[in-house]
Amino acid sequence: EPTLDYLGRAEVASLLAHAQTHAPNIYPMIATAIYTGLRKGELCGLRWRDVDVRTRRLTIAHSYAGTPKSGKTRHLRLPDVLVPVLDAWSARCPKTREDLVFPARRRDGTWGLARDAGVLFGLPALLRDAGCRVPAHPWHTLRHTFASHFIMAGGNILTLQKILGHSDV
Repeated sequence: EPTLDYLGRAEVASLLAHAQTHAPNIYPMIATAIYTGLRKGELCGLRWRDVDVRTRRLTIAHSYAGTPKSGKTRHLRLPDVLVPVLDAWSARCPKTREDLVFPARRRDGTWGLARDAGVLFGLPALLRDAGCRVPAHPWHTLRHTFASHFIMAGGNILTLQKILGHSDV
């Protein structure tokens, strides 16, 4: 059963502060999810060539090894708050053959594309440790968090549809 869970502003602040301090290798992925609404697969499939901090543009062309759920590439404005986060992360990000922005650490110790859609990157424990409730689908909850905060801030539902890559409202 799908849920419409989202994190409140205090939970977002707590999660980001806790992740930045206690999980610096996952913090950029969490921040990107919260500030862009990308699906977990789109985060995992994001390549550095799709991130242009100079023009503040994100190109969403991959989900894991395939195309995004809609089957279409989309372009988003890179929020200003993410520019320093991604700049700092680019210097520390483990290098991969695919040039992934958010590679997964594999059991053999190498870094690469997350092969298992069930990989949660430790997000449930981070939520719990940050004093947040742990929803059934934590990564999708970050997507709902972006969408909910966008609308609560006066965003347009049709614009949100395009940002999220939905085929209909």
